[in-house]
Amino acid sequence: MSKRRAARGNEARGRTIDFLGYRFTGQRVKLRKSIKQTFARKSKRINDKDRLHEVLASYWGWCKWGNCRNLWNKITKNDMSFAELGFKQRDRMKDGQKFFDVPERKLMDILNTPFTVLDFQPNVTTKQGNGRYCVLCEQEGKRFKFITNCYNLKDVLDQAREAETEERKVFPVHDVVVKRRSLGDGKSAYYFEE
Repeated sequence: MSKRRAARGNEARGRTIDFLGYRFTGQRVKLRKSIKQTFARKSKRINDKDRLHEVLASYWGWCKWGNCRNLWNKITKNDMSFAELGFKQRDRMKDGQKFFDVPERKLMDILNTPFTVLDFQPNVTTKQGNGRYCVLCEQEGKRFKFITNCYNLKDVLDQAREAETEERKVFPVHDVVVKRRSLGDGKSAYYFEE
């Protein structure tokens, strides 16, 4: 076995397949050498910032599907991940309302079991109508949300928000339990246990 082949270790076993701009080995996916060279030349040659962003975006499309993190870092002096650059998804929508990106649970599923209320967003529009409240909760280390239009629940949440100041934070509220009271005729009211 040659020294060069022995130095590569397990990666050199078998045949390298060149397909769609990548070189596939047993364990890695790398960019074709000619594409790497073109990428490096273009990124050095382009002076216009907007054009450079366009070129980098197109090569980012190549790099993200292969094992190209080191190549990207070397050529762009940057990183592939938005999170590692400090960019993250905002927790608000365009209209300024909070957005809770967690699974939704029905209120009936959490009745009579303690959970923690982390936050809420009033006046949410759903397919059932306007004026609903979306409540962000946590139970046994898992976050979830529920949507409610119950006046009693909305009133208590509003009171808690009004009592909150810079010095005195109300949320999160621990060991919250929601109860259900039958009103007859198949109607129910929900309330926070006192």
